Amino acid sequence: MTGLNRYRLVISAGFGLLLLLLAVMVANLAAQMRNLSLAAGDNTQWSIAQLDTEFANLNAILTRQLAEGGLTENEVQLRIDIVLSRLDIVNSGRAAAIFGDSAEATQLIAPINAFANATIALLDKPGPLVDADMRRIQQMLRDVRLEVRGIAVLGVRLGAEQSEARRAGFARQLLWTGGVAIMLLFLMGILLQLLVRLLDRAAQRDRELLTSSRKLASTVAASLDAIVTSDDEGRIIGFNAAAEDVFGWRRREIMGQRMEDTIIPHRMRKAHRDGMERYLATSEPHVVDSGRFEMSALRKSGEEFPVELNITTTDVAGQKSFIAYVRDISERKISEQILIDARDRAQSMDKAKTRFLTIMSHEIRTPLNGIIGVLDLLKTTALTPQQERYAKIATASSEILLEYVNEALDITRIEGGALQFSPQDFDLPQLMTSLIDVLDPLAREKNLSLSLDVAEAMRMRFHGDNNRIRQILTNLIGNAIKFTDTGEVKVSVTGIHGPEKTSVRFAVSDTGAGIAPDDQEHVFEDFVALAQGVGRQRRGDGLGLSIARRIAREMGGDIRLESEQGRGSVFTLVLPLDRCDRKSVTDREAQTTSATKAHTCSVLVAEDNDINRRVLRDMLERMGHRVTEAVNGEDCLRKAALDRFDLIIMDISMPVMDGIKATRALRKGDGPNADTQIVGLTAHGREEYRETAERAGMNRFHTKPIRLDALRTIFSDVEGDVQGAAQDDQCDDVLSELIDVLGFEKVRQTGHRFFDELHVFVEGADAVEDASDLRALRDAAHKLTGAAALLGLVQVEARLAAVEARAEVGDMTAHTACLAALRETAEAARRAFDRRVAQAETAADT
Repeated sequence: MTGLNRYRLVISAGFGLLLLLLAVMVANLAAQMRNLSLAAGDNTQWSIAQLDTEFANLNAILTRQLAEGGLTENEVQLRIDIVLSRLDIVNSGRAAAIFGDSAEATQLIAPINAFANATIALLDKPGPLVDADMRRIQQMLRDVRLEVRGIAVLGVRLGAEQSEARRAGFARQLLWTGGVAIMLLFLMGILLQLLVRLLDRAAQRDRELLTSSRKLASTVAASLDAIVTSDDEGRIIGFNAAAEDVFGWRRREIMGQRMEDTIIPHRMRKAHRDGMERYLATSEPHVVDSGRFEMSALRKSGEEFPVELNITTTDVAGQKSFIAYVRDISERKISEQILIDARDRAQSMDKAKTRFLTIMSHEIRTPLNGIIGVLDLLKTTALTPQQERYAKIATASSEILLEYVNEALDITRIEGGALQFSPQDFDLPQLMTSLIDVLDPLAREKNLSLSLDVAEAMRMRFHGDNNRIRQILTNLIGNAIKFTDTGEVKVSVTGIHGPEKTSVRFAVSDTGAGIAPDDQEHVFEDFVALAQGVGRQRRGDGLGLSIARRIAREMGGDIRLESEQGRGSVFTLVLPLDRCDRKSVTDREAQTTSATKAHTCSVLVAEDNDINRRVLRDMLERMGHRVTEAVNGEDCLRKAALDRFDLIIMDISMPVMDGIKATRALRKGDGPNADTQIVGLTAHGREEYRETAERAGMNRFHTKPIRLDALRTIFSDVEGDVQGAAQDDQCDDVLSELIDVLGFEKVRQTGHRFFDELHVFVEGADAVEDASDLRALRDAAHKLTGAAALLGLVQVEARLAAVEARAEVGDMTAHTACLAALRETAEAARRAFDRRVAQAETAADT
């Protein structure tokens, strides 16, 4: 019926359009007839021609009046007014329409209008018209007679032409109307044909419905799915040919039998009966009319097999019937099991791949450690320009290889859900400035401008994994430089401060070739490298942007791309970060500068690889430090028991005893290096050993290969401990004097009593909840500060002084931080005190 209604709508619309067109045509024809009638009865041309007559009459009157007299002034003025009114008719109305924009008419009328103006001026002057005025008017009249005669002739000619044009237009309208009438008749014939076809189609539809109903019965019989129909008592009343093939029953055998006695497995028959009774009683569908589901069926041979089933109901004359569409899915189940087995094998292979990459990364990092370390040392020596170029090429190639190893490990961590982050406080402007400083030489090599703009609101400290942020931004900025041949690369940092977090936006824009819209998402896929000159990605592995986006999303952010071919690209990294204090870069640098001084440190290097050990030794000695070597964990423990070191660099994977076990042994003991800072080295991924290394007692750890810059950073971080060692020497001098005066036992008891009182003080101070109670701690802190100074505990004394100062001003926030630092310092100072007293007592006995 939808098709028929559509045809009816089309035919009705067609008739409506024809009627509308006919009405428009009739109205247009009537308008043309009115115009023609008006043109036929118009006296406009006569009025124009009469202008010449009126001018002639006025000339005759003036001539007679000047010659004979006898006319009054009013009679002369009346004749002049008639001429002027006739001229006004020519200048307006239909006469003006006849002339239109004719240049000739404009040229002729201008002197006539000048005559009229001059005449009106003479009439309007005071007093009556005198003979001189009349002679003047007569002279002006004679001057424009030719123009008057010309305008009259022109008006007649133009009027005739326009009348002819109107008649021609009317003729065309008649022809067009006749043509449209013929077209309307033709269209009406077409619409009649459509009506006939509509009737034929309706008859055809009836025949098709009859044919379709006949085909439906044959379709059910020929269906590839088994179709079984039963009545409300479960007796089979329909069984197609496919059902015979699926269940093994012949139609004549099974018709009239119950389903539960033939095709339903024995273990499911009770549930089938209960379900049928519940549905017939409540009409609530559980299996019936609930879509496709899987279950087991029974063949005539007694074999159970899996089927996919869909049961619907029909109600004819109050008699309910059930129609079951059954599909044998035995082969599909077998295929699914094959796929599951293949998946399990693939997962097993993926785990083997991950383990292989992990092992290979360790094996590759170990020689890389030696290669890059030697190259760093080589660059510190006097080299020829050619040797410097060779060293740079070798370093760059080694760094690229190391980058590939790191990225392969990142991929395995992300896929395995093992990617870990190390959030810490960092200064965002300082991070961005260091990035630009590192990458600016690459930009200058290509004559590119690399600029940084950090919004004022973002010039503060945040809490997050700055190493991962650096990794992502290095990739984005490096790509922008790599794929920009001319122009500039801009890096901007903006953001929005929320109630708890800040959404920081890092935008890296360039003026490179850009990326086609179809390729913009492909550059973020694994192992996708666009062809040279087609897009940006020229790496061989195609992992850089993929890993960068994955890491960003793991951190709760994302990387977006906006690009237009020929106009460059903008990569935007958006990350949610926690805010810290609002210290500026200048404050941070001032603190760092004031705390950094040059010291010569004693370093114990525990490394089983001879090449790496020698390279590390050369790097440390070139930095001015003293180095002692150990080949494994046990060797490290032996040498750590003999001398105190400012720093221990410990390889995590070593034979005999690894670095983790050696670190635990050092921290549990009371030897001279129980509190020494330990830096772990690993050729494995950093995340795999982070938690284990921290639990063992390592202060920090680094992934091989370790570079000179990294070593300088490490020594800068442990500078405070080096200064603390100098303070320990001062403590030793004070203790020596006390022991000489009081003896070993008295000094030991005094020290223990002090540390016990300090412990009670710390516990009490930790329970303080408001500023009023905080001020009450001031006197106790001052008292303990003096006792610490008496025992030579310089670091404890400084911590207590800080607590006292915060208590004085009632600063609860700073008090909590100072108290935590005091607790940590006190524990270390107590162990150091006992160790020094014991060492002094042992030395005295020997």
